[in-house]
Amino acid sequence: MATERTPLLPQFQQDSSTTKSFKVFNKNGSVLLVVCICVGLFGLWVCSPSLAGRLGLMVAGKKPEISASRDLSFLVMGDWGRKGFYNQSMVAAQMGRVGEELGTQFVISTGDNFYDSGLTSVDDSAFSSSFTNVYTAPSLQTTWYTVLGNHDYLGDALAQLSDELVRRDSRWFCRRSFQLNYTLCDMSNAGTCNATVDMFFFDTTPFIDEYWSPNETRTFDWRGLAPRPEQLQSQLDELAEGLSASTATWKIVIGHHTIRSIGHHGDSTELIQKLLPLLEKYDVDVYINGHDHNLQHIKREDCPIHFFTSGAGSKAYSGLNPYTDEQGVKFAHDGQGFLAVTMKAGFMSFTFFDVLGDIIYSYTLQK
Repeated sequence: MATERTPLLPQFQQDSSTTKSFKVFNKNGSVLLVVCICVGLFGLWVCSPSLAGRLGLMVAGKKPEISASRDLSFLVMGDWGRKGFYNQSMVAAQMGRVGEELGTQFVISTGDNFYDSGLTSVDDSAFSSSFTNVYTAPSLQTTWYTVLGNHDYLGDALAQLSDELVRRDSRWFCRRSFQLNYTLCDMSNAGTCNATVDMFFFDTTPFIDEYWSPNETRTFDWRGLAPRPEQLQSQLDELAEGLSASTATWKIVIGHHTIRSIGHHGDSTELIQKLLPLLEKYDVDVYINGHDHNLQHIKREDCPIHFFTSGAGSKAYSGLNPYTDEQGVKFAHDGQGFLAVTMKAGFMSFTFFDVLGDIIYSYTLQK
């Protein structure tokens, strides 16, 4: 007998539309921008092909089809690519169900996309066996905005950044760093656009010192990232430029590594020293990461930022780190699952689902 489920999230009035602009960085670091507008109740994307052509747009994959009759909602999941094993397929099935019920417009991957050592090339069969053939639900046939994790750098990191993968699966979008900009519009009030959200995707792996130490058992693919000090500073400068220019209602930064965590990896000292000051300076609301194979929400009294870990897309590690500071821990779950985010003008709602698709935690930020 089928089990009746309660609504996944509070049922807000479905009267918002969304506009989106989109920045990526080309090989010499210059910003490329294209604007797409969601029109009326039909949710049609109107883009400027001539603008895209003039800018030489580096777009991988189709745009999210965001309907004017829905709030902005998306799923977040990391540390997943295990060819369906370690409950990856079960998590994928529940993501598909939740995505359909919420009407999610896209998926965010927080990195470690292919285990154990990334992809070997753009032709690696693991891309199909761990991605295309696993996330088959209709609701997941939309753009996947993806960052690299440390395991991805153990293979051919450039393969995941290549448009060749887009030709294999048009959902795929992966860059080292990029930015998404959304505008939420209230269709019940003459189409008033009264809230914005800027999302900054940030490549954290090059910042972790231990990965650069000589090691006979592993080799990281650092092509394009030397000399390291200059590359790291350039990445920080680009993020600072984007954050300082942002006037968004909500600012979200997404990276692979933790800043605050009570998981096995714990806090990332390098990110606390180099990244966190920028997030605090420019009033970032939320930092979302993977790396620790669990689900967490941390909000410390000494920091205005909410930290969400969603790194439980397949293999999870039981137990939490007994040596970490538990200050500000609002929730932690050491099993598989994923995060759903729903946004409207004055709020942002975060809901964790476990491997069975049950809600295990929900939290709402308001402005």
